[in-house]
Amino acid sequence: MIQAVIFDFDGTLYDFSHLPRNLILAHPLDMFLMKAERTARWEFKGKDYETCQTLTAQYYHRISELSGKSDDKIRDWYENRYLMAMISVLSKKYHVRSGISELFKKLVEANIKIAIFSDYPCVKERMSAIGMDEELQNLCSVIASAQERGAFKPAPRPFLEIAKELGVRPEHCLVVGDRLDTDGEGAHKAGMQFLKIESDCQIIDFSGIQFI
Repeated sequence: MIQAVIFDFDGTLYDFSHLPRNLILAHPLDMFLMKAERTARWEFKGKDYETCQTLTAQYYHRISELSGKSDDKIRDWYENRYLMAMISVLSKKYHVRSGISELFKKLVEANIKIAIFSDYPCVKERMSAIGMDEELQNLCSVIASAQERGAFKPAPRPFLEIAKELGVRPEHCLVVGDRLDTDGEGAHKAGMQFLKIESDCQIIDFSGIQFI
């Protein structure tokens, strides 16, 4: 019996096929920094540093070690170049999955609460970039990033915090995502239900899901 749906962002609300390649094509000189970022993110998967400040410092330091750049240069690159590049590429090449607007409105009409939970920050900016306007964003009770919560998926604490903010018990939350090792495992650890979708699916199918 579902009272809230927690949606992953990348690969769930839009098909993110070829995103790493498109980022490199947009900024080819940053290719090795992007590779270092991906390696560090993989190493930090599931680790809980409790605060955004602690996670971010450790995360930037690891990218620094992998790339040979200073921590300050990595921070500047990540916050002022990499995330901005991601938003730019999304706005030019990606669009929200068909039917999401109608789906969100139906969920709200049925008193089902909605949350968006992404590993990367700048979630609202990235939502806008794929065409999720302010009206659609306002249908979401919580919009959060794992990095800003101090723990990358599948660490369970951020999932549980979101459920608490929604005012819904974990067992009445449905997590919708495209990855078993992050979204699925995080949902399982938090005692939530999970619906896996394929990144290239045409529409998110809720048939068989029982809502309160």
